[in-house]
Amino acid sequence: MFVVDRGMWDAQPPRGGGFDALTPWRVKGVVIHHSGVQDGAKGTAAVHAFERHHLGLGWDGIGYNWLVDETGTIFEGRGWGARGAATKGWNSRSISVCYTGWGFRQPHATVLESIKALVDKAEEHFGRGMWVSTHRRKGSTTCPGDWLGNWVEGGMGDVSAPQGVDWDALIRYFNGLRAQVDAAPLSRWTRSRGKTVRLVQTRLTDRGFDPGVVDGIFGRRTAKAVREFQGSQGFLKVDGVVNGDTFGALFLQ
Repeated sequence: MFVVDRGMWDAQPPRGGGFDALTPWRVKGVVIHHSGVQDGAKGTAAVHAFERHHLGLGWDGIGYNWLVDETGTIFEGRGWGARGAATKGWNSRSISVCYTGWGFRQPHATVLESIKALVDKAEEHFGRGMWVSTHRRKGSTTCPGDWLGNWVEGGMGDVSAPQGVDWDALIRYFNGLRAQVDAAPLSRWTRSRGKTVRLVQTRLTDRGFDPGVVDGIFGRRTAKAVREFQGSQGFLKVDGVVNGDTFGALFLQ
């Protein structure tokens, strides 16, 4: 699964210097949420919108532990070690996962797979089986919507793919970063560094190519991993440079 950590999406530092810590032995389950907004922001923009809203409520930062966007990409909110703020009465006993889309409509299968992967990871992280519930079963709300709520409460089984996959959402999510890479390709020779390099390194690792430590520095091992990936595709120039074509193939194919 592809995870965008807090540094990658430029999360603001929590107010007060840090989030309240979870007591691991108290965590017993996972609560699923949704955005509550139809046709709202997507990708990183949606995560930033949540952060602004939650800060406006006086919270220490974004309230969810993890978020899943409409492409199935996972974003780190407060992570595994911090108490969430989105499920009143249950924050110290559960991990909150928010689908950033509209839960009254069936999402793409990758969204459901990412939610299930987070539940599996919660069980691995806390060393026990986790119950899985919905926000509507923990409070007076319709969250996470009828379709997603019924799927969660029905056991999170396999479902057929929805008609008309929203590929535009996937393309929009990476459009900004790809535009940057088109204008200034990433390479060892230009000593590329920073968030986009970390994102590329993480994606290379997920696809089985070893760039070394994910540190945001485009060094020898990252260049080698890029060349190996380019060679595996059969249509990219094998030069160790991440231009728009290589970026698109890495994330969108």
